[in-house]
Amino acid sequence: MGKKRKQHPKKKKNAEGSLSKENRPEVETGLIETESLGPEEQGIVISRFGQQVDIADQNFNTIRCFLRRAKEVPVVGDKATFQRQDKLDTGVLVRFEERTSLLKRPTPHHGIKPVAANIDLVALLLAPELGFSEMLLDRYLVAAESSNIPVWLIFNKWDLLDKEEKAEIQRRLKTYQDIGYPIYFISAKHGDQVSELVKELRGKQLLLAGQSGVGKSTLIKYLFPELDVATADISENSGLGTHTTTASRLYRLDEDTFLVDSPGVREFGLWHLEDHDIQQGFVEIYKLAQDCKFRDCKHIKEPGCAVLKAAERGDIAPSRMKNYHHLIQNYDQQFS
Repeated sequence: MGKKRKQHPKKKKNAEGSLSKENRPEVETGLIETESLGPEEQGIVISRFGQQVDIADQNFNTIRCFLRRAKEVPVVGDKATFQRQDKLDTGVLVRFEERTSLLKRPTPHHGIKPVAANIDLVALLLAPELGFSEMLLDRYLVAAESSNIPVWLIFNKWDLLDKEEKAEIQRRLKTYQDIGYPIYFISAKHGDQVSELVKELRGKQLLLAGQSGVGKSTLIKYLFPELDVATADISENSGLGTHTTTASRLYRLDEDTFLVDSPGVREFGLWHLEDHDIQQGFVEIYKLAQDCKFRDCKHIKEPGCAVLKAAERGDIAPSRMKNYHHLIQNYDQQFS
């Protein structure tokens, strides 16, 4: 019998979907006088630094807000209500709204860390120099699917490949295209096909994920050529420290399109997931599993397994089946 995981009680929400009163952050006495606070305003959390968050207001001006003693803390992408301190670019976080999604990742100390909220799409960046690994790609997909967040695959540095290399990558990626993952080929350095990609992203709040070296920074710099200037301006306005490369941050492409860059999201760990989460992460396997003879079928050697029959017919790519077995067997070894 597998080890039972400790269940954590859910936070209480009020009727409006915001955090209940006891979960609202409290400002440490003496930091900001409540008499100097203005009316409540709406904004979005664009970065967090310990017990402070940067919130962009309706005009996307940045306000550094304090929070204290919160039972549930905000993350990048949260829709927030705040109060601004008179004539300053500082304020207080009052509450944040109920989330449509929350992307998490495990920490080295076996904890769970929220990464970003209200994400509509994970844009997974790939590149040729690191080698194309179906196993790594499938791990990313399982992590995103477990949070019910769609994934697009974006292959960067396409200009570095010759005709034969491109054909090979396209052949291997067709497996993912056939099961429903959109795929784009770009060169962030030269801007090739980036404009076309941005048109497809309009109206979404997306998280950019990928290993170091795939060109995330290059893509962000192409999309936001004034990024260094804007970051310095924010620091000068707030007077409360500078942004670091380790902090997640949200950028605005246009009025209703936002991009979250989270440097910590290079490789999603999966140890915090249940076995059914892993199965659900392989979307074509999960769909076929509904026809299995046994509800708890793991699709390894069970009789009457619809997934194994489909694999024998060639309806499931061998690489996907192999990676599924690897991940599910690792799970069984860890929790048996």
